[in-house]
Amino acid sequence: MSPPYRQNLPDLAAYRAEFAAAGVRLPLATVPWRPTGLLADLPPPPAGRQGWPWTVETPPFATGPDGWPLITLVTPSYQQGEFLEETLRSLLLQNYPRLELIVMDGGSTDQSAAIIERYRPWLSYARVARDRGQSHAINLGFSLGSGDLNGWVNSDDFLLPGSLHRVAEARRDGAEFIYGDALDLDQADGRMRHAPSHLARARYVKFAGLVPQPSTFWASARHQPVWEEQHCALDYELWIRLLPGLRPRHLLRPLSVARRHGEAKTHNPAMKRRWDEDAQRNALAHPGLYRPGISNQFLGWEFRVVQRLWRNWHGRSLVSRLEAVRRECGWATAPSAQ
Repeated sequence: MSPPYRQNLPDLAAYRAEFAAAGVRLPLATVPWRPTGLLADLPPPPAGRQGWPWTVETPPFATGPDGWPLITLVTPSYQQGEFLEETLRSLLLQNYPRLELIVMDGGSTDQSAAIIERYRPWLSYARVARDRGQSHAINLGFSLGSGDLNGWVNSDDFLLPGSLHRVAEARRDGAEFIYGDALDLDQADGRMRHAPSHLARARYVKFAGLVPQPSTFWASARHQPVWEEQHCALDYELWIRLLPGLRPRHLLRPLSVARRHGEAKTHNPAMKRRWDEDAQRNALAHPGLYRPGISNQFLGWEFRVVQRLWRNWHGRSLVSRLEAVRRECGWATAPSAQ
């Protein structure tokens, strides 16, 4: 018998049916695409904001929508009005020609609703209403999607220029689990540091931080719901179920920026209890990954050695890649490699 925790995954088809019954027209419209790009069409940036994604956009592909996979992106949002506009612009200004962009806000009382309304003409779907938390919002969003490739970007993170085009090219080559590096932005001091991905293989899914969540995309045909009881480790638990059996591809460059700030779950000491609760659920739901013994000790040693070798090889051209990111973003300095 399967563990009871595995029986709590929601039926996304039921969520989709509820939206359809409420009058949501499916499939959703895609983000408008212009051969000249969307920068001139979007609301003007706040005063003093320069570079990506305020005054810089990804150059549109001259070929237009034909032949590109449809990408579904979900942005769960709650009380992140300080960052939400930057997130939305970074997704829209990818100028990717076949994009479903779905925003699920849990009923924010800050400026989030006003920002969503301002950008609504360019969104495939946006909802501002109470939900049961981040995991529920993500599942609601994916239940509406019709894409060939899925990903989610939280409302305090953002994508880097050209990320979706690079991901789509990997998908056209047959990859099913596509991931890249990330940058960590410290909101307190403005410093941006390289956050490399690990080498993602199914045998390594038990190790936390395997891939940066906003830099990870997967084939929608293999999609599974997020476990809604997970409050913090939802991406980690999803990779455990999702990665085995998929063809992975690592893109050797940062695809996203993850923001460090006081309210972020990853960096908020007040969230420790929630992290511990998620860890306990994961151990019950996936007991084979945490069973003590020589084989698991050897796997830990193997993981550390393989990742060290991977990072050493990966780092050979790191400085030039980070400099390329700086130029594409119009930033004054390149992110730090440390």
